[in-house]
Amino acid sequence: MVLFLLLILSIGILISLPIWVYKILNKKGINKNWGIFAFLPILVIGYLVYAALYPPSEFYKTDFKEVTGIELPLNSKFEYKTAGYPDQHGDYTSVSIIEVGIDFYKILQSNLTEHGLSESEKRVGGRQMDNAVQKMNELKISREFSKENGDKFYYVAFLSDKKTILVQRSSH
Repeated sequence: MVLFLLLILSIGILISLPIWVYKILNKKGINKNWGIFAFLPILVIGYLVYAALYPPSEFYKTDFKEVTGIELPLNSKFEYKTAGYPDQHGDYTSVSIIEVGIDFYKILQSNLTEHGLSESEKRVGGRQMDNAVQKMNELKISREFSKENGDKFYYVAFLSDKKTILVQRSSH
């Protein structure tokens, strides 16, 4: 309820502030072309809200490195990505399906054990994971690795095409 009220208040300020600034600029006789800058906060805040709801690929690359301990190859391609919005404690879940290529796919399996992940079918469910599993189409999970790290859970699944992985980072 509090989040909803903050959202309504933010939208009200976002809409009314540029209108108020635009009116002040017109009353002072400032060139009307400069009044367009009054609406710049709407664009900036709109971008920030969009980035919070739909994180960029860099967000998922950072999560990949946190989970696996290594950088994602440059030629990797995100097939699907989703994340929950952080709660009041900053906890969230992100899941991505990434085509990493045949060579990196093989190398990654040995690197995971060096980073503390062990072969296990344990995974954290939830809306993000359910949506990702539906996006796998005909691909099946061939191997699974996971690790609990304090209040965080890491999971990597190797898919049957031998070039695609599913990565989950969850905190609670």
